[in-house]
Amino acid sequence: MNKIIKASIGIIALILMTLTTTYAQSENNCNQLHRGTFTYGYADDVVKVVFKKKKHIEYHGKYYIKSKLVWVNDCEYNMTMKKVTIPDFPFGKGDVMNVKINKVEGDKIYYTSTVNGLSFEGMFTKIE
Repeated sequence: MNKIIKASIGIIALILMTLTTTYAQSENNCNQLHRGTFTYGYADDVVKVVFKKKKHIEYHGKYYIKSKLVWVNDCEYNMTMKKVTIPDFPFGKGDVMNVKINKVEGDKIYYTSTVNGLSFEGMFTKIE
């Protein structure tokens, strides 16, 4: 094959990958995470989370985490912790957690979060 055909195939492949990624993210309908009330956790340890576009509050019983959100795109945000009242919590004021939405299925939102080099997978359930 000549160089022009090889270059054209490479460009077409790159365009198709970009379109597939964009379509997958738009299909995830990540916008529902920008505002609303959610929960995560298990049985005796359910955490309530409230998103208000650029603000985030997690309620851990009588303790909480308040954070500022910066949306990287519809399916990814950086959460800068502003106030943490949970005793002995491993993260604190100024720590930034990056959260990427992997999949949305109805009221379930699956994500991967990374903070200080540690990654966690989880699931939010939309309640309001």
